[in-house]
Amino acid sequence: PVTLEVGDYVLTPEICLERKAIPDLIQSFQSGRLYQQAEAMCRHYKTPVLLIEFDPDRAFALQGADEMEHTISQNSLQSKIALLVLHFPRLRIIWSRSLHATADIVIAIKNNQDEPNAEAAAALGIPEIGADGKTVGGDSLINQTAIDLLRRLPGVSDRNIHRVLASCNSVADLAKMSKEDISKILGGEKPARMLYEFL
Repeated sequence: PVTLEVGDYVLTPEICLERKAIPDLIQSFQSGRLYQQAEAMCRHYKTPVLLIEFDPDRAFALQGADEMEHTISQNSLQSKIALLVLHFPRLRIIWSRSLHATADIVIAIKNNQDEPNAEAAAALGIPEIGADGKTVGGDSLINQTAIDLLRRLPGVSDRNIHRVLASCNSVADLAKMSKEDISKILGGEKPARMLYEFL
């Protein structure tokens, strides 16, 4: 086993899993850590997975029917999960009844899949230090606020955001591009038109 910076378990080269018991899930939402974890998994893996593990001695539900709110509330656990899924559409959520069910789920996912490269998985998310003592790689150089802004622009999606990041250094650079250049980057005329008209 190796210590991972991204996710709790790397099941295959493409699947990373973050496991949360209900109390941990609630605390991670409150601290904002789950958002960061989902973001890191989505950045590095094709299939990021959040596994929510329930206590076998309690009901297999987030809350009882009598506790359900009739309106949307930002404090509701269901609302927070819904927002997480909306913000990270590639994030898959698996509900597990117990620790034993989690083990069965992991075995089922890994069945007939390639083994991950432990060294590569352990290196994800760790910045490298250059000879001058400064960070030269890893996630710390990424301006996450700028990426979040970029993600919200019309026409930009999880499928094309990496091409956008590779093609320009700033949103200002993107705004100076022609519609044809934007179309090549985004991979289609419709998203290019949406972004071009917005900019």
